[in-house]
Parts: sequence; structure tokens; C-alpha cells
Amino acid sequence: MTRYLILLEQTEAGFAVQVPDLAISAHGENIEAAKQAATDAIRINLEAYQEAGQQVPAEQAISTHLENPDFKDLLFAFIAA
Repeated sequence: MTRYLILLEQTEAGFAVQVPDLAISAHGENIEAAKQAATDAIRINLEAYQEAGQQVPAEQAISTHLENPDFKDLLFAFIAA
């Protein structure tokens, strides 16, 4: 099982969530719903790579994301998929 870094940002409608290593964005009404949306999107994304016979993009170092000024005000978490 692989862990993926996710980035959460509160919005007027709930929480936006990004999975930067897989270029995925999702949304949920609360943090748990956003995390579940990200988990579902990761699963679908990984299945699509497998079905297409393509290699999943390599994970970037966490420090790369932590140092990214675009992510400075976001909440970081991990999801196992």
C-alpha cells in the first residue's frame, strides 16, 4: 500500500483537496468527505494507469511540496491507497 500526500484547503463550500503527485483535485463538504473523495480519485487514477499499461508518476519528495509557496497555507495529510 502506498501513501499519497494530500493538500486540503477550506473553501466556502467545504474542502478542496489536491494530490500533487498524481495531479488530482477533488472536493468534499468536510475534511472526511474530501479525504474520501481523494481516496476514490486516487483509486480510479491508479486503475486507469494500470489499464493503459502506463507507469504511475514517481512521488516527489515531501520537502518539494512543503517548500512550494503555492501550498504554504494548506493543510498537509497522507492517504493510504
